[in-house]
Amino acid sequence: MQSPRYFLNHFMPFTGYPYTGAPTACNLCGSTESVTVAETDRRLKTLKSIACAECGLIRTDPMPTPAELADYYAHAYRADYQLAFAGGPPRVHLKRSAREAAFRAELLAPKLVPGARLLDFGSGSGEFLAAARARGCEAIGVEPGRDYSAYARTTHGVEVLDDAGDDRFEPGTFDVITTHHVMEHLRDPADVMERLARWLKPDGVLYAAVPNMAATGKPPHERFHFAHVHGFVRDTFDLTARRAGLVPHTGYWREDTTVVYRKTDAPPVAIRSPGLAQRLAEELKPMPAAAYLASGAWIWPMVRRNAKAVRETFSNR
Repeated sequence: MQSPRYFLNHFMPFTGYPYTGAPTACNLCGSTESVTVAETDRRLKTLKSIACAECGLIRTDPMPTPAELADYYAHAYRADYQLAFAGGPPRVHLKRSAREAAFRAELLAPKLVPGARLLDFGSGSGEFLAAARARGCEAIGVEPGRDYSAYARTTHGVEVLDDAGDDRFEPGTFDVITTHHVMEHLRDPADVMERLARWLKPDGVLYAAVPNMAATGKPPHERFHFAHVHGFVRDTFDLTARRAGLVPHTGYWREDTTVVYRKTDAPPVAIRSPGLAQRLAEELKPMPAAAYLASGAWIWPMVRRNAKAVRETFSNR
């Protein structure tokens, strides 16, 4: 268990996060050229984010090392990101997860048939695994968060692995693979997408969703967080999938960076998006942190976010 000072260091504005990190090349295209898109995050803490000048993928710079990221997720992430201090998932998370699981199950209904093999990569507290199993699927999850995976096993009786490396499953094992708001947390999202694509059957589908960094309706500060070491827009998410041999499946509903992919035999494409990095730097450019704080523009987003959490916590629905 980390000390109170450790958590304070994750919340105190105008200070950096308690990590050292190291510069990295772009995980999607390998380029080291970049454009700075932000210097602070939603807590007005110092956090530099850059966009790859070649493909536009956003990443934290310096990137937390594997050990630093593992330590953060093991000891601070749930409390820091979801205010889950008591060990298990808070009520507000469970309600949101149940709603999302129902939506995902309905979207993928044509594939969620009895006997279908399904993998939920980043299965959290297990609500989607339970929904898939209720439809007759053979469902298995991967969830490194031990408290959440334990909750899923105990509450829903589902099978959940703590991790899954490259050789954990044979190629072509699954009819359906899903990963909901996971890729933004990974140091190597493009590599993981390739791994998931290998595990998918030739006629299988992969549902993937990440926050859309291009989304409007909130200040640029609100789009950056220490837990999100990569940031995607529609272009870079599709490029990540394309590198893995996947393309959007036109038979399914899509909303920007929430998409169902299928395998393709089309030849590889260049992993490039000229001009995207500069465009993101302009679109995501926030006002200076001190000016943003003095303006009071942060008050309403904070009130709205906290009010929603309180409402969902005490609601019976």
